[in-house]
Amino acid sequence: MSDVLSVALSRLSRVDGVRGALIVDAQAGVPVVSELADGVAEPAVAALAASLFRRTAKAAGAAAFGGLETLQLEAEAGHVVMAGAGELVVVVVAEADAQLGLIRLEAQRAAGSLA
Repeated sequence: MSDVLSVALSRLSRVDGVRGALIVDAQAGVPVVSELADGVAEPAVAALAASLFRRTAKAAGAAAFGGLETLQLEAEAGHVVMAGAGELVVVVVAEADAQLGLIRLEAQRAAGSLA
């Protein structure tokens, strides 16, 4: 794992409430690197997050909103936060009570360092 990828994952994983972080190939939907808690299905999260990010980016473009920067999914038991980084997507899986502002900030920083 390169230093840039390692630093990005490390910063994200240290935020309270984060259950894991991945850097995913946006087109293939496969993880490039990941650091996940037990019980988080890496292949499924990577594939579905990449697909959701790509499709939402298309919708944002069609609505004339410009490029998609971040996407946040809220579910009963937690959140998935995604940030675009060119051909990569930074994906963070977080608990329901996690500090979402800090997670979004760190996801955007990570994406910026990779783009």
